[in-house]
Amino acid sequence: MPEGKVILQDLLMIKILAVEDNKAIVDFYFEFFTDFGYEVQTAEDAGTAIQKQQSFHADIMILDLDIPGGGGIYVYDTVRNKMKDNVPIIFSTGKPEKLAELRGLSNVSSLGKPTPPEKLIAEVQRLAGTKKMPQADPGFAPPPPPPGPKK
Repeated sequence: MPEGKVILQDLLMIKILAVEDNKAIVDFYFEFFTDFGYEVQTAEDAGTAIQKQQSFHADIMILDLDIPGGGGIYVYDTVRNKMKDNVPIIFSTGKPEKLAELRGLSNVSSLGKPTPPEKLIAEVQRLAGTKKMPQADPGFAPPPPPPGPKK
């Protein structure tokens, strides 16, 4: 494979950091997003999540609210305020009453647990589209298809 093509693929690959303390969910995230072609790293606590974001520079974080070592809000505060990183964050929680904590946070969405896989991938694709892809011109129309063979 030509060297330039590898570099182009690396530039286009979306990186996800999945932060969750439930091993079964971590394994699911890794396999699920890898199967969709994303580069995935995982963390099971707040400290590891912060360290990995510093080196991995994920394009999207999926962050459980109730992780050991300070919780998801601590990770959010560190990433936003100390690291000055505005990475889109999808907060995930099985406790709907905790969603109120997320109001007013910058570049954040939330999903309840359990999350149907199609809803999870739709949210990641939505965020990846706003992060990596240029917005289409609303007045742009694709060219018409070429004429078919004459009969």
